[in-house]
Amino acid sequence: MRRAFDLAFWPVVIVLAVVLPPLYNDSYVMAELVLFGIYFAINLMWSLVLGTAGLYSFATLAFVGAAAYSCAWLSINHGLPWWAYAPVGIAVGALGGLLVALPAVRLRGVYFALLTIGLVEACNQYVTGDTANLGGAQGLVGADSIIPPSKQGLIDGYYYAYAGIGVIVIVALLVYWWVSSGRLGLQLRTARESEPVAQALGIDIPRARLAVFVITAAVLGLFDFSTLLLLFAMIVVGGINSPRGILLGTALLQFIEQHYVSWGAPRLILLGVIMLLITLFTTDGLAGIPAQIGRLLRGRGTPAADDVAAATMGGGPP
Repeated sequence: MRRAFDLAFWPVVIVLAVVLPPLYNDSYVMAELVLFGIYFAINLMWSLVLGTAGLYSFATLAFVGAAAYSCAWLSINHGLPWWAYAPVGIAVGALGGLLVALPAVRLRGVYFALLTIGLVEACNQYVTGDTANLGGAQGLVGADSIIPPSKQGLIDGYYYAYAGIGVIVIVALLVYWWVSSGRLGLQLRTARESEPVAQALGIDIPRARLAVFVITAAVLGLFDFSTLLLLFAMIVVGGINSPRGILLGTALLQFIEQHYVSWGAPRLILLGVIMLLITLFTTDGLAGIPAQIGRLLRGRGTPAADDVAAATMGGGPP
C-alpha cells in the first residue's frame, strides 16, 4: 500500500495543479495557489540547508528579500523588465549566499543560528526604515510584472502568475533532487552526521556547505519575501528531509493561516500545537506517518530495512 501511495503521489499532485485553476476559476483560489507555490518552492530550498546540510540557518529569507527588492528597485528606477528578474535575482541571491556563507559555515550550533537570525532582523529593520529608497513598511510599488497591465486585477492575470510560479516550482524540485541525490548531498549528510568521519574521508566540509548556501540562495533569488516562522513551521510539520512532506506541511499550514485569520492569536496557538504534536509523535513529520503506521500494523517498533536505508542516506521518503 505504501509503495502504491509513493508512486501515485506526484502524478496526483500534477493532475491537481492542472485541473484546479479551471475547475474553480476564482481570483481568491488562484491567489492561494500562487502563494502556495511560492511557499513550497522556498521551503524546498531551505530544507536543503536545514535538513541535508544540518545547518540551522535563518538567513534564507534574507536572500529572498535582497533579490526581490533589488529587482523591484531596478525596475522602478532603471526600467528593468520582468523577464530579466530571474538572472538578476539569481545573481543577487548567489552573491548574498556567498557573503554570508564564507564566515558562517565555520560556526556551530546556536552561534550559527543566532548569526543568521540577526542578519534577517537587520535586513528587516533596514528595509522598513528606508522610506526614501525602499518604500519602508509599504514596500516598492510600480515594478514591471509578468501580468500584462490590461489583465492586472482580473482572473486572467492570475493565470500568468500561476504559470510563472509553476516554472519556478519545477526548477526548485529539480535543484532539490540534483543536490540531495548527488555527490554534494552525500557529502553534506556525512558531515551532518559526523564531521570527523567526513574529514577522514577527505570531504572539504566548508566548501560543501558553501556550495549548498550559494545554490539555494541563487534559486531563492527568484522569489518575494515571506514570513520566516510560518515557513519554518511548514518544513517541520511536513518533514524536513522530504519534498512530499514539505508539500503537505505547506498546504496544511497555509490553509490554517489563510482561512482562520478571524481567529486572531488562537490561530497561531493552533499552529504551535500542531508543531508540538508532530514533533512528539512522528519521526519525520507528515512524510513519516505512513511508515510509522506500517510498522504498527506489522506489530513491531523497529523500522523496516528500506526505512533504515532511507534514514542512512538522508531522511524520509521523497
